[in-house]
This record gives sequence, C-alpha cells and structure tokens, in this order.
Amino acid sequence: MGEEILYFRAHGFEATVVPGVSSALAGPTFSNISLTQRGVAESFIVCTGVGRQGKAVSLPGYARNRTMVLLMGVARLSGIIDGLVQKDVEDGKGRRDGAAYPPHLPIAIIESASMPDQRIITGTLESIQAAMDSIGEQRPPGMIVVGWAVLALWREGEITVLDDDESLNSETRDVQRVEKWLNGRSWRVQEGLSKEWAGLADALMPQ
Repeated sequence: MGEEILYFRAHGFEATVVPGVSSALAGPTFSNISLTQRGVAESFIVCTGVGRQGKAVSLPGYARNRTMVLLMGVARLSGIIDGLVQKDVEDGKGRRDGAAYPPHLPIAIIESASMPDQRIITGTLESIQAAMDSIGEQRPPGMIVVGWAVLALWREGEITVLDDDESLNSETRDVQRVEKWLNGRSWRVQEGLSKEWAGLADALMPQ
C-alpha cells in the first residue's frame, strides 16, 4: 500500500485508503487456519517474505507458541526455508534472528485466497518445496503460514500443542502429530473454495 500512496503523491494526487480486512487474516481464515488458536498459538507475526529489489530479509526465530505469516515470498520459498531451518545461522545475523525452526513444523502456502481457483498446499518445512515443485505453475498472489496453527483445526483438531512440557520428549509427540495430520502423506493439496464459501459466493453474485 505504501508504494502506491507515494506514487500517487509524487504525481499530484493524495490517495484515500479505505481500510478493510487484511489478507494476513482473511487468507488463513479461508484456509481454516486460526492464527491464534487457543492451546496452539498465543500470538502471530506478519512479515514480508522479500525485501526491496528482491533482497532477502531477516526473519524472526522460532517460537513454539507463535504463528508467522509471510506476505509475498512464495517465489523465493527455497531460500526462505533454508534461512528458517539452518542450524548454523548466528542469532541476529543473516536470514534469521533467533532459534532455528524444526523441519517437521507445519507450513501452508495459500494461493489466490477467496477466489474460485484458490489452492492450499500444506506440508512441513522439509517437504513443502517438493510439494510446490510437483503441482505446476504458481497461482499468485500467495502467502505463507508457518506454525502449529496450520494443523490445529484439521478434522477433529489438535489443540494440545502448548500442553507439552519440552522436557518430556515433545519433539517425538510433535512428529506424531504431523504424521497423524498428513495421514501418511508428505503434503496435501486442496483445490478451490470450501462448499460453504463457494455457496455463499454464488449467493452474493449479481444475477
């Protein structure tokens, strides 16, 4: 938005911004992802996935109780994933500021949210690049959601992530959570809007 405001201002026009629901909230909602689901995530952070002129950005480190939403950056997914999971990134330097992300952490790529050709690709940090390589052309605009909230509302739900004491082998239970969520797959692809959203969209379309 900021670039557009400055562009119009430089050409003699003052833009009026009409506030609405941010895509950072709407996209996950269309994907049945609750960013701050009780028992799973206590906060969320919104970042850009790419800096000015395509430069890499420094992303926040891993926090078990937090969801990260990346606007843009799907085209640079491989570099983003590397920056998140690499163990040798020094805190405060490079592409991550803080702890490394576990490779089994859930991630969702949401493309064309709210549109008839909406597509949601879910997997883990270690499998998502292979998933994206397998499905063909991207469908921009896209966003990335990283964290345990991605699996929280799937089917019967999983809302006990924050109940675990990390001293009690929580990593093993986390891997089991992911395996149950993906049901033996490495990733999952959901095409189109849900029946409920599609029906509502049809009802609101002018005849």
